[in-house]
Amino acid sequence: MTSQHLSQASTPQKGLSSFALKIFAIVGMTCNHAAYIFNAYLPFEVSFIFFAIGGITFPTMAFLLVEGYKHTSNIRKYALRLFIFALISQIPFSLFLVAFEANVLFTLLLSLLAMHLYDHMHNRTLFWIAFVGIVIVTSQCDWGMIGPVVVLIMHAVPHNKERIIFAILLIIFSIGFPSLLAYFATLDLVQLPYALYAFVGSGMCIPLLLAYNGTRGKPLKWFFYAYYPGHILVLGLVKLLVFGL
Repeated sequence: MTSQHLSQASTPQKGLSSFALKIFAIVGMTCNHAAYIFNAYLPFEVSFIFFAIGGITFPTMAFLLVEGYKHTSNIRKYALRLFIFALISQIPFSLFLVAFEANVLFTLLLSLLAMHLYDHMHNRTLFWIAFVGIVIVTSQCDWGMIGPVVVLIMHAVPHNKERIIFAILLIIFSIGFPSLLAYFATLDLVQLPYALYAFVGSGMCIPLLLAYNGTRGKPLKWFFYAYYPGHILVLGLVKLLVFGL
């Protein structure tokens, strides 16, 4: 390799790698779950900020799932990893967040299945029937029925800018606007964090995801898988130790 090629290889690319996007997702996820777990003990303003930042999480996770699906060499191993960590994560998720709901890794696993079926089921009528079934199943998961729809938009829309913007607008219109209208109708401040979650947090994903440069960044795959159940467990145990049941 010539010195010119060495210089080009060592020059960092502009934009954000998948590693950088995962860091943003981790920050948003931690803030969001802290807001839920410590909601009764946090100052109102802090909860608002945490909920707003939390809106970054799912659109970023959905985007990275789509990119991972495009570049994986073995979709079965990819799905198996998601399934194993979804099972592991369900224990702290049920204990400290929502008792009778499946965690978001199950949503991502079903969304991965939806992308695979979209690419391999040539009978489009059967595909849409299967997709409706997947959406119904995810109604019992974190992020609910909107999850696989967001993922499929990011996968199926051909142009990068449009697929990101359309997916984020779906989140804003389906979560943000109803919450904002409910707030104005009732002046119930409980509705406002959900509006901020969609408008501020998810809205911030548009420039973040558009800045993705297609590179992997630091290869810390297992850390990100383990972080999801790990941080819920830590936050839950801290609540128990400090505040009790």
